[in-house]
Amino acid sequence: MRKPKQEKPVKEPKEPRQKKKKKTGKIITMIMLLIIILGATGVFSFNYFISDKLKPVGEGDSVVIEITEGSVINDIADQLAKKNLIQDALAFEFLAKKQGNADMIQTGYYEFNPSQSAEEILNCLVKGDIYGFAVTIPEGRNIKEFASILEEHEVCRADEFIAETKKVADYQKKYPILSSIPLEAKDGIFRTLEGYLFPDTYNFSPNTDPSVVVTVMLNRFVEIYTPEYLGRTAEMGKTVDQIVIMASMIELETKFDEDKANAASVFYNRLAADQPLQSDITVDYARGDKTAILTTEETQFPSPYNTYINKGLPFGSICSFGELALKAALYPADTKYMYFVADINTGKIYFNETYEGHLADVEKYLGSSN
Repeated sequence: MRKPKQEKPVKEPKEPRQKKKKKTGKIITMIMLLIIILGATGVFSFNYFISDKLKPVGEGDSVVIEITEGSVINDIADQLAKKNLIQDALAFEFLAKKQGNADMIQTGYYEFNPSQSAEEILNCLVKGDIYGFAVTIPEGRNIKEFASILEEHEVCRADEFIAETKKVADYQKKYPILSSIPLEAKDGIFRTLEGYLFPDTYNFSPNTDPSVVVTVMLNRFVEIYTPEYLGRTAEMGKTVDQIVIMASMIELETKFDEDKANAASVFYNRLAADQPLQSDITVDYARGDKTAILTTEETQFPSPYNTYINKGLPFGSICSFGELALKAALYPADTKYMYFVADINTGKIYFNETYEGHLADVEKYLGSSN
């Protein structure tokens, strides 16, 4: 007999590894959460570090720094840190790059204080809030006197400034208002920008390029010489240069505003009569020396600026004038005055229609019939 076949035992199905998988999933989740937490903590810590390092250094004296051409953000940050104006150079660089203005910083001199935050300093650098000090150029000064003032304030060297004012042809290309200045020499003398650099109070940085100084002053002149004044110049049949020369003479001949329009009338009346202007201040300019009362010999000094020996206006302007002198040149008083003399003590001017009356005033106010 055959033995009955033994049936193979049926294997029981294994339990699913759900518990193990659940444990692994929890671990992964915990690790991810830990990474996120650590990352967030790191970001928070980094931002906190940066934010703290962007705060002001503290109290202290203001410092002037120069941002030179070609400086990059890390150079600037290092410079600020060395001057104790910011706490941390890296934090300043990060701020600039985050704001996207690291390449927008402008060159020049700046004045900062340790009490300013890094962001305030950065904003100043981007806006170009350049440090400057007030330099006043008084009315009635000439280019040589301008140059001395600028050098005294360490704005630029006097000789370099004077050299820049001789580039009339170059500036005529940029400023049409200068077009009536003659480029040809007269008796070996060439014109400069004398009279066209408007006297005012300006803010300049140390070691400013002379071309920048000249440009700023010319821009101010253009502002002052308004379209109305240009129209009046044309109405008078004059050039801008003729008005500028006249205004410069009025500026130096008059001390009081109320005398300017009358002084202008004398000059215009003498021009109309084809008489020499005989203005002492034109001789002073030609001689390069200011004298209260000229001798007869001094009035014969050879120069195209000397209005004793040359009829008409002097060759060029003799100083920079204020707007009141300009107005007087454009709107002179309507008089028949041909002469004037200033009281040597007060500067008050006395006008006359006749030579006899003028001689009497000369004797009275100068004590001489010179």
